[in-house]
Amino acid sequence: MSEYLIYLPFVLIALITLMQLFIFFSARRMRGRTLSGLEGLLDSAWLEQERAVLYFSSAYCGPCKSMAPMIEKLASEHDNLAKFDAIEHAELAKKLGVRAAPTFVQLARGRVEKVYLGAMSESKLRQLL
Repeated sequence: MSEYLIYLPFVLIALITLMQLFIFFSARRMRGRTLSGLEGLLDSAWLEQERAVLYFSSAYCGPCKSMAPMIEKLASEHDNLAKFDAIEHAELAKKLGVRAAPTFVQLARGRVEKVYLGAMSESKLRQLL
């Protein structure tokens, strides 16, 4: 039995890697999808904009906390950036395929153009907006 314990760290690393790959590929699958069935979850004005970015965060997320001042600043400057708590808006996050925080969902005329996982610099976020 003890000879198998040496493999435990490798198995745990493999499981964590597989979870991260699942999140990455599920985000890639969202690209190009038309947003339907979001009535009541998302204002229709967001779906009609030429370009919009939906930002999903969590109160328990360290990178989200560090990005909060930048997001607040950019949200006040741009009207096409919406902030959502992934826990409070779980149904919307599920329909958009959000499985991690922070996540940025870039929309273009009612379609998911791209999904960005993880923290983002201010300059890159300005390019999206």
